[in-house]
Amino acid sequence: MKAYVLLVLISGFCPLMAQQPAEKSASVEIGEKELTLNQPFILSVVVRNSSSRPSVQFPELPGLEKRSASATTTTNVVNGMTVLIQTISQQYFAKQAGKYTLVPFEVTVDGTKIKGEGVTLTFNKTDSQEISTENTAGEPEIISSTEDIAAGSIFLSVKVSKPIVYVREGFSVRLALYVAKNAPIEMEFYRLDAQLQSILKKLRPATCWEENVGIEEIIQREVNIGGKKFTEYQMYQAVFFPITLQSVSFPAVKLDMLFWETLADGKRSKTVETFSTRHVRVLVKPLPPHPQKDQIAVGEYRLRENVTRESVHSGESLRYLFTIEGEGNIATLTPPEVTNSKAFDFYPPDVSQTVQRSYEKVSGEKTFDYYLVARQKGDFPLGKFFQWIYFDPIKTRYDTLRSAETIEVAGENLQAASLTGEGKDPVYGNIVDMATTDTYIDYQEIIRNLTNAVVLVLLGAMIWIFRK
Repeated sequence: MKAYVLLVLISGFCPLMAQQPAEKSASVEIGEKELTLNQPFILSVVVRNSSSRPSVQFPELPGLEKRSASATTTTNVVNGMTVLIQTISQQYFAKQAGKYTLVPFEVTVDGTKIKGEGVTLTFNKTDSQEISTENTAGEPEIISSTEDIAAGSIFLSVKVSKPIVYVREGFSVRLALYVAKNAPIEMEFYRLDAQLQSILKKLRPATCWEENVGIEEIIQREVNIGGKKFTEYQMYQAVFFPITLQSVSFPAVKLDMLFWETLADGKRSKTVETFSTRHVRVLVKPLPPHPQKDQIAVGEYRLRENVTRESVHSGESLRYLFTIEGEGNIATLTPPEVTNSKAFDFYPPDVSQTVQRSYEKVSGEKTFDYYLVARQKGDFPLGKFFQWIYFDPIKTRYDTLRSAETIEVAGENLQAASLTGEGKDPVYGNIVDMATTDTYIDYQEIIRNLTNAVVLVLLGAMIWIFRK
């Protein structure tokens, strides 16, 4: 009897649990295994159903050197539900050609270790033989100034990729410690977590939108500055988009390092030495005159579009995808202004986006998925209705992304059910008759609470049955 009751309870319990939100999941993905010396091996962590940025620590792989990393966020709306996928990728470069056998490894995601399978990688020489590994492929150098080099064999530096930007134009910022390869010293980081928290509070300007990779570890690489080899310890890097015309100021910050010294009697003593950056400022200039210059996006963008049907009859529907892709602050892009027309009914778009954050730029795409209903016979270029204006900081001028698609509509003209109230049966035609004092009822919240209550009752019943 108890088994029968338990079966009934489980059969009722499982469908209720299926209605609960999906739990966060993470997995490890391995990139290409056959590579050349100028290509990185890419190790990625894919995190699903997490609205917050995960903290990821990638392993050290024998024979390979960590370089740039990137974080990509993909947001899609499926059946009214938002699906969020975050991919964090780390690049590894080989210094010499050959085969590298990697044993099973672990990647730490928000404190949880995820195992990765062992793999054998092959790095082949290119036509130009050995490739210099001093600089990260595809990553522009942020060269230290002569003032930094003159500071000695060890210096702390804050560098920016652009000294002058337009408002809402992105620029990269890097905080790094440089140590000359021939420096006869022994040192280590001293209370780094606490120091970095204090430093980053000063370096993150309140007048900027920040995008960063979010990998919480120090990236070490060899660089060449003024003909001299240094080891660079990257501690922080981000891309900032100024949202006001106020100049962006990065004050001088200090970092304490622990130095060890061997005395004449063989004993070791330790001292703490402090290194400081110079004050850095980025000038922000306004956009050229334009009626909408305060709302227009800034960046390098292109249009990719797709229409499900190019020929329809009046009364039939189609979908039109307006995708903006390129480099800039993708997350803040707004939809194109759609011109009202009696030829079509336009419905608010579903929005999906992919934002890729690397150490030097932010790029990606944003798609606006429109639902259209044809109302009038004729040929209609969608460029009349879909236009998106932006400012290109490289060309230093405004530009417009305009649809090149044309829709052919056959059949009889129909009365449009427009949102503006035109026609016999407008969508909001009876709005004046609606009661405005009625209390809003959130049925989803009610169902969620009832589901939780039933689950608790079932659990209590199971415990009561087995205690008897």
